[in-house]
Amino acid sequence: MTDPAALLRGAQALIVDWDGTVVDNTAARRAALQAALAPHGIPVPTERYRALAGLPVREVIARLAADAALLPPPAEEVVARSRAALLADPAPRPIPCTLDLLQTAGSLGLPLAVASSAAAVLVHDGIQRLGLQAMLPVVVTLDDVPRGKPAPDAYLEAAHRLGAAPMRCLAVDDAKDGIAAALAAGMRTLIIHHGRLVPVATANTSGAVRAAQP
Repeated sequence: MTDPAALLRGAQALIVDWDGTVVDNTAARRAALQAALAPHGIPVPTERYRALAGLPVREVIARLAADAALLPPPAEEVVARSRAALLADPAPRPIPCTLDLLQTAGSLGLPLAVASSAAAVLVHDGIQRLGLQAMLPVVVTLDDVPRGKPAPDAYLEAAHRLGAAPMRCLAVDDAKDGIAAALAAGMRTLIIHHGRLVPVATANTSGAVRAAQP
């Protein structure tokens, strides 16, 4: 198991994604979106959803509709249905390796923040239900920035609010577009790989990400 303190060495701040990074909620998000899109005949294949999971939900809806060769449905209606289902779900489960890193960073006095492409209501609801408000006082969501991931806006805004230089921040993300956003912000970046946090080794021109070898 990688020592969280070793991963944090040299970092001035820690900034984490939320969905799929702090909490294991990918399956729940896919199920909620599938139910919301079912009346429109648009499927949400598991692997395709995982590939799109770092994008804002409206972009995910548009791409899934294009995959099905259908016009996009009314986004606000789909988002509202999906969001209501997620808010009614039980609290998501924290991902142990990320929680360990957050706890270690907090014990070392590093400032912490969330940078997410999800809606503020969903992220804040999850933080509150898990009792993480004190640990994660700074939260940047899609509602706070002009562009969602893979643009670096959320990570840069989080660094700004923490008063930290982006190049001195450590970022953690699980999705291709989220990792691209953190790298574009100039941050050293970790990816969740087989239940561990490991440094991102490469992001090639196709957008694929490779974990560094231990």
